[in-house]
Amino acid sequence: MTWTGSGRKTAALCAAVALLGTLAIPAHAAPPASVQIPAVQIPAVQIPAAPEIPSPDEIAAAKASESATAAQVATIDRLLADASTAQDASLEASLQANNAYGEALVELQLRRDAAAVAAARASAAGEEQAKTRKQIGQLAGDLYRSGGLNPALSSFVTGTGNALQQAATLEAVTAGRTRAFQSAETAAVAAESLTAAAADANRAADEAARTAEARKLDAERASDAQRQAVSEASAQRTVLVDQLANLRDTTVALESERVDALERQRQQDRLAAVTGTAGQGQGTGADSGSGNPAPVLPGPQAPAAPAPGSQAPAAPAPVPPAPSTPALPVPAPPAPALPAPAPVLPPAPAPAPPPAPAPGGSNQTAISVALGKVGAPYFYQYGGTGAHGFDCSGLVQNAFAAAGKYLPRTASQQFAQAPVHVPLAQAQPGDLLVWGSAPGFYHVAIYLGGGRVVQALNEDAGITVTDLASMSGMQLHPVAARY
Repeated sequence: MTWTGSGRKTAALCAAVALLGTLAIPAHAAPPASVQIPAVQIPAVQIPAAPEIPSPDEIAAAKASESATAAQVATIDRLLADASTAQDASLEASLQANNAYGEALVELQLRRDAAAVAAARASAAGEEQAKTRKQIGQLAGDLYRSGGLNPALSSFVTGTGNALQQAATLEAVTAGRTRAFQSAETAAVAAESLTAAAADANRAADEAARTAEARKLDAERASDAQRQAVSEASAQRTVLVDQLANLRDTTVALESERVDALERQRQQDRLAAVTGTAGQGQGTGADSGSGNPAPVLPGPQAPAAPAPGSQAPAAPAPVPPAPSTPALPVPAPPAPALPAPAPVLPPAPAPAPPPAPAPGGSNQTAISVALGKVGAPYFYQYGGTGAHGFDCSGLVQNAFAAAGKYLPRTASQQFAQAPVHVPLAQAQPGDLLVWGSAPGFYHVAIYLGGGRVVQALNEDAGITVTDLASMSGMQLHPVAARY
């Protein structure tokens, strides 16, 4: 076998040069399919037309008879109820738009992170490709100068030395060249693929940025519409309540209280319909209208809220001493023996407090953290997870992280990945309540007990404690999530 000659030299050079040509990254790689962010349907916020408020002449005419007065009062009550419903609808649409923007920001961050990783990988692949190209270039030079052989091997083809050793060495060199060519080819393919992936990731990040910007505009428009709805409803309410006071020969203050009571009753009815507690007088919604549960919001008292009877914490203490006192006079002869059982009774009620935190679950820390962020310096922020700005799911994630529980990022994920789901009527302090329809929930809050929640609501309300009934008309989901 001859290792020199123009034919061998030419073939080897052609192979090296051809491989060098394939190692260059194409300037115009075929673009991969664009990554689309799923569209979110956000209902358009409609500002209802101002109702036809009765004129002063109509109010005066209605006072001519009791039936006409009653009919006009009913009409005004209906107008006020419609205005309240319109406010709920505008707030619901605003929350949906806020959530869509927040999720778009989360998606944008994921895309940017993916683009950064892809760029790093492409850069590393490019460096590896450059290294292998340099090696192949050196090999091509050696082949050219030696007619196909590395100059260091010339002594092996002079006929001197051990023939078997020479043959083995030549075979090893040939295998080494083959591996060099294969390594260079692999590096070129990897560099091309990873460069294309990086370009794809950058396009996806750019698209996510455009989507986020569009969702931001939607959220701003929805918030403006919601503020307008509230402003108009407030102005209408002032006029209508004044007319009610005129019709019923009462005061504006009294009529305002009556209207508020009617609205609270409507809210309670809606909440009872969601929880399935209508007519039962218990559960998450049924006990939230009285206002009694308010004291159980902060601290360890919250877990006691679901228990029937808000006086339970105070009543048990007096009750045990009461039975023991009458018992003492009856067995008068063994009076000395009775003091012995008396000390035994106090320890019996003592174990009762330890089980009290159990109904509330192990999320009291999360509740305390969330409540600690109500008011300045904390505020609502689209896509915020802290340290001072939060959106609804960002607040939940931050509060539970403080309790050693690491929840997913969005409201839908937080609900879906909870290990336990219970009917809303069985919700305990620390459970998560969501609004919307599965699987695309648009809002999440932490239940406090007593029919109240703590939440990051919007830019105007910030992080606040809210009566659950007031949000029962905005697609409150009838199932709670528990971690």
